[in-house]
Amino acid sequence: MKNLEKQGFPAPKNESTPASEKSAKIESLTLLQLQKSSFLFFLITSMFVVFCCILMILMPEIAFLTYYSPEMLILIGLFSFGFLIVHLNRKLAWLGPVLIIALLPLTLTRYLTFMYSICAFIIALIELNRLGFFKHAGLFKACILISYYAWNFAMVAIMHKEFFLDIILSIAFLSLFFIYLIPIIQDRSQIGKVDLAYRIYPRDLNLTCREMDFLRDCLNGATFKEIAYKHHVSESTVRNTFAHIYHKFNVVDRIDLMSKLAAFDIIDE
Repeated sequence: MKNLEKQGFPAPKNESTPASEKSAKIESLTLLQLQKSSFLFFLITSMFVVFCCILMILMPEIAFLTYYSPEMLILIGLFSFGFLIVHLNRKLAWLGPVLIIALLPLTLTRYLTFMYSICAFIIALIELNRLGFFKHAGLFKACILISYYAWNFAMVAIMHKEFFLDIILSIAFLSLFFIYLIPIIQDRSQIGKVDLAYRIYPRDLNLTCREMDFLRDCLNGATFKEIAYKHHVSESTVRNTFAHIYHKFNVVDRIDLMSKLAAFDIIDE
């Protein structure tokens, strides 16, 4: 936030952030996205556990336990509870991709479940990338995670006595697929690159003092409800004010606004 004044934002008075705390912070928008992702995983895992329990009670004659044992359902339920905690606590948002990585062995129990297993793994990689996990020694860390996934895949396949050639080919194609993902993880892809020499100067946008205050709170991760409570106004007033801000920045919503500011390096936490 300190270089907001350099970009045209008036810096708030008597506010300072220690360098160590500043370096430890993660972009608010990233944490918000991780919380939403954790909530989606909570919904999926909890619905799965509830649905399995209902089937076990209503249809005990089917050989359901041969697919999902009570122990596995309990583990998945614990993961679901963990995703809920991550969703409710922003400080724990970074644990979301960690839980997904830890959940992977349970989703590799059968070949039929392989598809959503690999989807969950890719989601975990994307979220770790958002957290800056691959900024330093990214290639090494990516290889470790890919090896972890391939090891789990091979162990499950061996336990189920699958044909060894199928195992080798599957791991080979998996490795080839992730080789194409590594440049994206290392941020070498040209997708989404912007000219950082271009700068947005909010003073040229004729932002009012109230709009500047609301915008500053928004950059700090505050919700509309929190902004309204802080400034003793109604939430509808905050939404109307942000409608003017969106128009001045030529964006359609809050996420679009945050993405635009982040793209031009105006947010510097």
